[in-house]
Amino acid sequence: MCAHKGSQGVQCAENSLKHESGEELLPLLLAHRDVVNRILEELWSHIEWKKRKLPGKKQWRLLPKYKVDIHSGKYKKKLRESLLQEWPYAAHWVDSAIKTAYSIF
Repeated sequence: MCAHKGSQGVQCAENSLKHESGEELLPLLLAHRDVVNRILEELWSHIEWKKRKLPGKKQWRLLPKYKVDIHSGKYKKKLRESLLQEWPYAAHWVDSAIKTAYSIF
């Protein structure tokens, strides 16, 4: 929660969740970060860059072209299944990682 304090700026209060599984939570968070990075690498590898000259100018544009339809349900399902093969946690974490990676991408 943040409160404005006039000309002095903004003061924010920090809220933390109380839990007793800090040592168990860190591996999950690290695994989630790693799987998001794997998805981003996978998506990035399917881009081919095309160089196009702008008419009447000396400039060029680089335009992305996808080698596969990364937005198709079939591709996302295949990606999810490949990630779940080695995933020791609940499947909804992979779903969350896919959504996060697509929003970053």
